[in-house]
Amino acid sequence: MAEYSQTGILTALLLFTVVTVRDIYVGRSSMTQQDSTGPDLHTQRQNKHTFYTGPVLKFQYCKVFQEYSRSINQLYPDIRIEGENYPPKPINKYIGNFISYFKLLAIALIVTGQNPFQMFGMNTPRIWSWGQENKIFSCLMAFFLSNMLETHFLSTGAFEISLNDVPVWSKLQSGYVPSIQELFQVLDNHLKMNQVDKMNFPSP
Repeated sequence: MAEYSQTGILTALLLFTVVTVRDIYVGRSSMTQQDSTGPDLHTQRQNKHTFYTGPVLKFQYCKVFQEYSRSINQLYPDIRIEGENYPPKPINKYIGNFISYFKLLAIALIVTGQNPFQMFGMNTPRIWSWGQENKIFSCLMAFFLSNMLETHFLSTGAFEISLNDVPVWSKLQSGYVPSIQELFQVLDNHLKMNQVDKMNFPSP
């Protein structure tokens, strides 16, 4: 087998480490920032509602959000549209974080040549010996397989829609994303119901 230079291996380790640490801590810092600024965001939204009296359509979305938002803005210009990522289940989030740390540890062990199985008095598997002989390829394989597993646990496939905090559509319950015509019909029905409610219950 061809031997790789130490500089190339260290460069690969540095690249994988930077990308992995960025995925772990950037995602965590953004989630922490959202949690820490939650009351402030809630206050800001309340302040916005005091100036904006129209309906608010909220998407927890997949990739069709931008396409649908443009179409809705053309037909309903008075609706303010908000979008955000639908959060995964807590257990899936913890599993995704564990995979991120495990990926970093596995790549570090491969590059440094440490054998964790000998530390625990276990026989070294053939795949680990093969990985030591093909460090760059095994690092790439560990990196991409771990990312695939992270995506599997952290993706929700959700397309949740609420109008003034009232759910009007859920892909998680219905099992599919509505067509734009179907979404227009749902919005039209809910907007008409809101108008009827305002007429029947006028504000003092």
